[in-house]
Amino acid sequence: MPVPIPENEADRVSALHAMAVLDTPPESDFDDIVQIASEICAAPISLVTMVDTDRWWFKAQRGPIGVSEAPREIAFCSYAIMGRDLMVIPDTTADGRFADNPIVRGDPRFRFYAGAPILTSEGAALGTLCVLDYKPHRLDIEQMRALRILAGEVTELLELRKQALTGTLDPPPELRTLDLAYITGDRIHHLRAIGDDRRTAITLAPTDPAWVRADPVRLDQAVDYVSFTALKATPAGGRVAVRVAASPSPTIEIRQAAGSGPPKWWADLCGTGTSDEPVPHAVADILRAHGATKASTSVIPGSTDVRIALQFPAA
Repeated sequence: MPVPIPENEADRVSALHAMAVLDTPPESDFDDIVQIASEICAAPISLVTMVDTDRWWFKAQRGPIGVSEAPREIAFCSYAIMGRDLMVIPDTTADGRFADNPIVRGDPRFRFYAGAPILTSEGAALGTLCVLDYKPHRLDIEQMRALRILAGEVTELLELRKQALTGTLDPPPELRTLDLAYITGDRIHHLRAIGDDRRTAITLAPTDPAWVRADPVRLDQAVDYVSFTALKATPAGGRVAVRVAASPSPTIEIRQAAGSGPPKWWADLCGTGTSDEPVPHAVADILRAHGATKASTSVIPGSTDVRIALQFPAA
């Protein structure tokens, strides 16, 4: 059966190719996403997929797939990119679109699929974040919400990755007076569902407004990445505590129970090392463009907790 083709197919494929992500090596940020998706959805297989003109290509995968791509005509994701929300197939053998699919009838005999489209800011569906199982499977409301949020994180990673490859902030940041506490609080609220599903608390201490001059889109991207990096590095049962200080200058402080050193973006920002992957480098570039500097970094005495503090010029 021929797969459906989106009405904006030419623009969609052009947007995908512009990301310069096809046929690239694995990257830890994308690998982390599929690991988390499988954990939350209790699914043995999780993929970040890109739907190209005639193939289904995997940027990241968890589970025994054994290939890096497959023909588009057998891709469940070819149907998922037709919509703007999560597509869930509890039992593929009971769905007329997929019952005769070779990866349903034969190896690997997928019986369950759920895919959230990866959408650009212009609305082009590049692919999906999806989870699969070898038996019928259902997701609860919290799992579906988490899969949607994680798909949004993939979009952010792709856009940051593209920015790193161009080597410039294009267009340059459009600076406005913004409340750093509000931006940080919004990101924490957004990520709390992921923390809840992983039994990892992420909290924000109350604070007065902390005014900075910033590009709202760019700074939001960077704060989201910084917060999500801390959350995903923290084990189940752990806690990420975030605090924003207004004086003597606007500062974000993050304390995480990670048992590891500072993240890659931090080393890049501080000049102690350049990340070998593009996304952390892009985040460091955004923070540098906003005048952010290292306030402090330390391992909490008597524990494995890591604390980092990031300072911004006051508006």
